[in-house]
Amino acid sequence: MCRLWDAKEVMQHLRVPEGQTNGSDANLDQKVQQWCNECETFMNDDFNTARVIANLFELVPVINGIKGGQIAKSALSTASFNLLKDTFRLYIEEVLALQSLVKDDNNKLDQVMSLLIEIRKEARARKDYATSDQIRDKLAAMGILLKDEKDGSISYTIEN
Repeated sequence: MCRLWDAKEVMQHLRVPEGQTNGSDANLDQKVQQWCNECETFMNDDFNTARVIANLFELVPVINGIKGGQIAKSALSTASFNLLKDTFRLYIEEVLALQSLVKDDNNKLDQVMSLLIEIRKEARARKDYATSDQIRDKLAAMGILLKDEKDGSISYTIEN
């Protein structure tokens, strides 16, 4: 479920050009609208949350693709992009109530990870690659993977 929360967080920070009535990838645009609209249909079918979650997981690669640049922001229309953002917020936070389950624990984890990432950055700046590698390797052994982003920041993911 952390992948869903992470995708929801990414969506909150992504911006798409306003007034884009048609997406450059009509097929993807249609699929995104379908997956989002089906969530309501599934909830009206005896609270079929398994199907809702499956659709949300279908949308995660789209979100990550936009974030990573593999999918152009212009691929989706503004309406589809906003529907995607609203669907994730509604179903992750309100319907599935993942906010309280994930956010509280992740807040402390985020603080600890920020500290470790800062220490690792400082070690790299001093060319102390042994310490930098040790931090990365020990976190990896615990199932926490650090990723150096293109913009110079460092993100992390937790393996299940």
